[in-house]
Amino acid sequence: MVRNSMRGWAVALSAVLAIFGAACQSAPEVPEGPPVTALTGVRIIDGTGQAPVEGGTILISEDRITAAGANVEVPAGATVVNLDGKTVMPGLINAHGHVQYLSDSMPMRDDLVRRLRMYANYGVTTVVSLGQQEDDRDAVVALRDEQDGMELDRARVYTSGPSTRAHQSSEAARAAVTDLVNRGADRIKFHMQGGEGRMSGETVTALIDEAHTRDLRTFSHIFTLEEAKLIVNSGIDVVAHSVRDQDVDEELIEAMRSRNVGYVPTLTRDLSVFTYEATPAFFQDPFFQRGMSVYGEEVTMLSDETYQQEVRADEGAQAIKAALTQATRNLKLLSDAGIQIGMGTDSGVRGNPGRWQGYFEHVEMTMMVEAGMTPMQVLVAATSGAAAVSALDDVGTIAPGMVADLLVLDANPLDDINNTRQINSVWLEGRQLNGD
Repeated sequence: MVRNSMRGWAVALSAVLAIFGAACQSAPEVPEGPPVTALTGVRIIDGTGQAPVEGGTILISEDRITAAGANVEVPAGATVVNLDGKTVMPGLINAHGHVQYLSDSMPMRDDLVRRLRMYANYGVTTVVSLGQQEDDRDAVVALRDEQDGMELDRARVYTSGPSTRAHQSSEAARAAVTDLVNRGADRIKFHMQGGEGRMSGETVTALIDEAHTRDLRTFSHIFTLEEAKLIVNSGIDVVAHSVRDQDVDEELIEAMRSRNVGYVPTLTRDLSVFTYEATPAFFQDPFFQRGMSVYGEEVTMLSDETYQQEVRADEGAQAIKAALTQATRNLKLLSDAGIQIGMGTDSGVRGNPGRWQGYFEHVEMTMMVEAGMTPMQVLVAATSGAAAVSALDDVGTIAPGMVADLLVLDANPLDDINNTRQINSVWLEGRQLNGD
């Protein structure tokens, strides 16, 4: 009896061990390294101007893209996000925006953060703030400095500090650059302006040279062809607004081409000067209204008949209509000439209501297509082009090693640029953001 019992126990033990061994053999291997997310079944518009990849896969590990293309193998253990039929492009980059304190109803930092979140809500994952107020510059510098060490839930920001201007000597211009750098500026912007405040070519050259000595790119606010030629010949990196008084000529085009000078048209900047002479139809656009948590106060003001009458009676505001027509023509001329175009809007300026952070970046792209650029050219300008003029090395394209800032769309923007407004989701540093 004992012998039979022992034999039965041995048989049972062998069976248990066999089952355990089989289970161990069939268990999936745990992948080494950080987790991987795979976005599958997507149309990839990579931001370079290359033809889109259909049915592609994008692999993300931590905050970076590790692979992207049509024949990418999904590793074992990856988190798979099936996005069949969606379009994925790089997050939008605003090469000329503003992150300024615009509300008296909340603390400064809270207002700045909610504005960066609104940019991201509209797929704008990076904004270059070309002009701060004296009171908010330190707060924006602090937001920039902390963004590399946190899980971002808002657009990343870079800043020029306040735009410098009206220097009457080379020494004064160089000193101004030094002060801006000491206060945290990561690029330099200056205004060209007429009258007694106009800077000479020698002064502008000194200002730009001082910035370049400190490895900072330079941007300039201009209006006229004459101003554009002066700053380009003085060594500027980026013309930060359109030429709006006459056609650009071959002299300027060749100078910009030979010096690799970028151009940011900011068409919506001029639109905002006169469009509130009446209540614009886009106030009722659901895509616009997703921003009402930030836009609401200004919408109320701009809808007031008294305000609108003031715009209609303002000769300067009415004159900008012709300037915008000229700007639109010059964008086409410069784009056709091969000048590097970067998308920018001048959105978010204190004292200039109706420059909507987030929404206007999409309006800008629509206006760029209406100017004669192709949808692909505009998408490049809004991604890798804006990154190039802003000297941002790791955003703006979908490629291995790049930061995983992505805009997922429900429709193809190459068919209609307005399809950038069909936002499915926004990914910032490899994480899907929640909407504002």
